[in-house]
Amino acid sequence: MKIIDKIGSRLDVSYFKKSGHADISSILNWKGVVLLDDRDNKVDLARCYMQELQKLSCGVCTPCMIGTSVASDILEHICNGQAILKDLDRLRNQCDWILSSSKCTVGNMGPLAVTELIDDFKQDFENAIISKEFIPRGDYIAHSTAPCINGCPSKLDIPDWIERVRDGRFEDALESARRSTPLPGILGRTCFHPCQDNCRRANVDGTIQICLIRRFAADSVFYSDIKPKFAIKSNGIKVAIIGSGPAGLSCAYYLRLMGYKPVIFEALPVLGGMMTVGIPKYRLPQEFLDKEIGYTLSTGIDYKLNQRLGRDFTVQDLFEQDFKTVFIAVGAHRGQNIGLPGSDDNLKGFYDGVKFLRDVALGNKIDIGDKVIIEGGGNVAVDCCRTAIRLGCKEVIVVYRRSKEQMPAALYEIDTAVKEGVRFDFLTNPVSIVQEDGVVKGVECIKIKLGGIDKSGRRSPIEMPGTNFNMECDSFIMAVGQVPDLDFLKDLPQIKTANRDRIIVADKFTHMTDMPGVFVGGDILTGPLSIVDSNRDGKNAARRMDQYIRTGTFEPTDDCLFEYLFEEIGVYDKKEVIDYTDFPEGNPAAKQVEEPVETRIDNFKEVDKGLTSDDVIYEATRCMRCYFLMLVKFEERS
Repeated sequence: MKIIDKIGSRLDVSYFKKSGHADISSILNWKGVVLLDDRDNKVDLARCYMQELQKLSCGVCTPCMIGTSVASDILEHICNGQAILKDLDRLRNQCDWILSSSKCTVGNMGPLAVTELIDDFKQDFENAIISKEFIPRGDYIAHSTAPCINGCPSKLDIPDWIERVRDGRFEDALESARRSTPLPGILGRTCFHPCQDNCRRANVDGTIQICLIRRFAADSVFYSDIKPKFAIKSNGIKVAIIGSGPAGLSCAYYLRLMGYKPVIFEALPVLGGMMTVGIPKYRLPQEFLDKEIGYTLSTGIDYKLNQRLGRDFTVQDLFEQDFKTVFIAVGAHRGQNIGLPGSDDNLKGFYDGVKFLRDVALGNKIDIGDKVIIEGGGNVAVDCCRTAIRLGCKEVIVVYRRSKEQMPAALYEIDTAVKEGVRFDFLTNPVSIVQEDGVVKGVECIKIKLGGIDKSGRRSPIEMPGTNFNMECDSFIMAVGQVPDLDFLKDLPQIKTANRDRIIVADKFTHMTDMPGVFVGGDILTGPLSIVDSNRDGKNAARRMDQYIRTGTFEPTDDCLFEYLFEEIGVYDKKEVIDYTDFPEGNPAAKQVEEPVETRIDNFKEVDKGLTSDDVIYEATRCMRCYFLMLVKFEERS
C-alpha cells in the first residue's frame, strides 16, 4: 500500500472532531490514498470517491464525462452485490481511459486514488463481487480545491468563474465570484494576486491573468442595468460592524445573507475605509468603488458615518442598544513614526504618507511644491510618489534604504512609477529633516551597504559612516508603514494588544477577543496586509459570530478541516513537469490596455484599463481547470 508522504503519522486532526463524526480513518485525494485505519472498506472508499469525482466533471471531454459515470455505476453495482468479476477489469480500464485521455486534472489525476485501491487491494474487490453482499455507505465528506484556490486567502472558486467567462457568461461569472467576496471588481484592480503565484499554468508558459479576468466580469455587469437579486430571510438580530473597509464590508455582507441586521459605524465621512482614502483613484476609480459598496449595502445593511469608536460611542453602548456582537475592523489609518529628527516638529512641508493620501482622496488642499522626497519602500510610498506626479510636482524622488529587489512594493508599481517620471534612490536612508523657520528645506541622508540576512529575510541595511549628504526639497513625505489607531482601547481593558500595541489579540480561529462578543479582523488583527486578506477575515468572522449568537460556542466546520489538510499535504508543486501533449506551451498571457503616460500623469483617471473582450476570452481558455478532490472517511461508530 502506497501512503503519500507518510502523513498519517503526523496529522493532528483532534481539533476538528465534530458532532456526528468520529476520528478520520482514511483520506483519498489526487495523489493517492492514506489509510489511517486498514479496516475501512476499500470498495466503499472507491465508490464514494468516484461519485464525488463525477460531480466535478464539466462535461467538455468525453473520457471524464462518460468514464466517471461508468466507473461510478460499476462501483455501485459491486456495493449492491450486482457485479461480476469481469466488471473489475472494466473498472480498471475505465480509470486508465480517464487518466490518459482527459483534458484537465479532474480526469488526468483524479482517478489515481481508485486505481491505487484496486491495485493494492484487488482481493477485497474480488471478494466483494463473489460474496454478493451489500456494502453500506460509510461516513465521509468531500471537498475540492485547486492551486489557485488554495493560494487565495479568501478561497474564491477561481476555475469556476474563469470557465464561465470563457463561455461568455459574465453575469454568471460575477455571481460565482460573489459567493466568496462582495468586492470582486475591487479585487480585480487592487489584489496582489497570490492566486496567480499558485497557478499551474506557470509550469507551462506563464501564469493566467486571474485578477484581470475577474475584473472584466465585474466591469461587464457594472456597465449594464443588471440588478442583484437576494433572497434573505431576516431574523431581526442586530450586529455592529466598526469600520467600512474590506473586512467590515465583508463581515456585514455575509452576516446579512445569514439574516442578521448589520449596522456599520464609520469614523470617516465616506464609506470604504482605506480603499477610499488610501488607494489613489488612478488605481481604483471612485465610481466603481461606490458601485461595489452600493451592491453590498443593497442587501439591507445600514450605516452611520462620522461615528468614531471611543469618541462618539463605546462598545458597551452597543451592547446596551441590543447589538448581540461587535466586529472591530478599523484598519491601519495612522502612519508609522520612526523618530526621524524633525518629524515631530510640526513642520510646513512634512507629510505622513497615509494622511497625505487621505487628504488627497477627500479633496483637502495640498501644497507640496515642485520637488518632493518620499521615504519608504512599500505600496504606500509608491502611491504617494505617483500621486505627487499627478498633483503637478516637477521632481519626485523616492529614497529607500535597501535595493529595488528588496522593496515590499509590487515590482509592476515601481516600474510604472519610473515610467511616469519618478526617480528612485536606492541604498539611501534619511537621517534628519533639514528645516528653516519651521519649513522643510531638505533631507540629510546617508549611503547604505547591505549586510547579512536579518529577521525580515532580507539583507540588513548598514549605514556607511562619512557618506552623509543633503538633498533639497519643498516637501518630505514619510511613508514607512502604517498602524491602526488603538486609542479607543483605553476604555476596554479586557481587550489585549500585541506587537508593541499595534494589533489586537484574538483567537486565530474564532476572531473573538478576551471580551465576550467582541470580534476583530483585518489590519487591526494581522497588521497591514491586503484587501483580499481583510475579505477573508470578515467572512470568517461572520461565520464565527453566527455560531456564537446561535449556540454560544465555536465548532470547526468541514471547510476548516479541509483547509488544514490541504495545507498539510500541499496542493501546488512549482517544480511539477506538465505534459505538453495535454497543454501545449507557447500561449503567453494577454496584456491589458494602459492609458499612455503622456495623457495620464496630470490627472487621476484610471491607468490600467483591463483586458479587451477578445483577450479575456483567450485568457480564460488558458485555464487548465486544475481541480483536485479530497475525500475524508470517518471511523465507524459502534
